[in-house]
Amino acid sequence: MDPDRLVVLGGTFNPVHVAHLIVARHVAEHFGAPRVLLMPTGCPPHKEAPLAAAEHRLAMLRRVAQDDPLFDVSTLELERRGPSYTYDTLVDLRRQVGQATELVWIIGMDMLAELPNWHRVADVVALARLVTVARPPMPPDLGAVLAGLRRTCPAGRVDQLERDILATPLIDISSTQIRRRCREGRSIAYLTPAPVAAYIQTHGLYA
Repeated sequence: MDPDRLVVLGGTFNPVHVAHLIVARHVAEHFGAPRVLLMPTGCPPHKEAPLAAAEHRLAMLRRVAQDDPLFDVSTLELERRGPSYTYDTLVDLRRQVGQATELVWIIGMDMLAELPNWHRVADVVALARLVTVARPPMPPDLGAVLAGLRRTCPAGRVDQLERDILATPLIDISSTQIRRRCREGRSIAYLTPAPVAAYIQTHGLYA
């Protein structure tokens, strides 16, 4: 284990499900990180789907953290008003954890494809080690994405980003699927941790 390494998984978590947690654990084990920080987003600029209230999404994540010491929860993005960009979050998080901690920031392959268009992307890759969780095969346009990044980011950072594309377990579970099952009155057992499923039922979320 590397005590100076922190894995961060951000997302709407609308709701959190077992695929989120399995992938986060896989990355933590791969990099020998003792902690994973789950960070619910406030108002992500790239999302338009209606969200459950922040208090509910946060409460569900806290139930996950209560059950598993690997996970902590950050309210950093929820406390920020307006659109939330990764750069702003990383600046604030870096202030909190200090310079000695390596931040391992998990992104998906869809986010990697959009990375050349991110706000202050060169600063983002300087502030954190971006790890892309991917399911093989790799997309055919990966070379073009990396070439686009090399126009704005140091070559060494882009090379590291390419090395940090990590094959992850294939788990066909999504928040959309869970919300749909809730609307249809169907069970969500085994799709999300039991305390989360109980919370959803108690508060009538996604019905």
